[in-house]
Amino acid sequence: MNNTFDFGGRRWLQNMTWVEVDEYLQRGVRSVIIPCGQTEQHGPHLPMGNDTYVAMALAQSVAEMANTLICPPVWLGWAPRMVAFPGSMTLRASTLTHMLIDLCESLMAHGFERFYIINGHRRENLPPMEIACTQVRYRTGALAAVLDPSYFGMEEQVRLSEGNRNIQSHACGTETAHMMYIHRDLVDETRFENSPPELMPGTDHFVLDKDHAIYYDTPEEFRQYRGEEGVRGDVTWATVSRGEALHNAMAKGMAEYIVRSQAMKLQIRKPHPIA
Repeated sequence: MNNTFDFGGRRWLQNMTWVEVDEYLQRGVRSVIIPCGQTEQHGPHLPMGNDTYVAMALAQSVAEMANTLICPPVWLGWAPRMVAFPGSMTLRASTLTHMLIDLCESLMAHGFERFYIINGHRRENLPPMEIACTQVRYRTGALAAVLDPSYFGMEEQVRLSEGNRNIQSHACGTETAHMMYIHRDLVDETRFENSPPELMPGTDHFVLDKDHAIYYDTPEEFRQYRGEEGVRGDVTWATVSRGEALHNAMAKGMAEYIVRSQAMKLQIRKPHPIA
């Protein structure tokens, strides 16, 4: 099997006993990572669970470096436009927000105080995640933060891109390389094919050298503007070694943030149990 991660370690809450969790909390470490992704089309060459696998793999690496536990993964996010392709699913944005709040507040009942949501779904998940983290912070005093792969390991990401900004698009170079490193068996390398330029101008938030708007296309527009394969950009750039370099740079940056944030003093107001 060509997979780097098996997700069977004892840092995952679903693999632990309640006694082990209690012992962890008794040591004064009250942090937990929540990996959150999405199940949606990623072209003909990547699995629909790509975003969740990314969040899980980063969570596992970061947890080892920062000595924290990991929540069971959230396999669904917010992505209404992706229902243009068979098998893709989406939650309502408000559902994702409420789910994350419920997870944090239920864990607070046991003493957890610092929550790090690793987002594997990039842009789409960010608005409901930001709202959830803000509400948890304001209501309980706990630390709740989103760790997004787009914002960590940037020097390495820029170096590896070799000036090619089009490897950042959906199901393209970075996502493909990362999944090749995480679970190569789930990548169909016979279906690698670069796609033509984006047809809808001014909406790519990764492009830094031109004006662009925040715009969310409909399912019909997604297929019209981005192609029938559901891919935009340079796929053939991807290699296992590039995926490993990306992964390590992102995980290192996230772990360093978690360690730094442990020094932040918190005034905790425990919420009532979820009911």
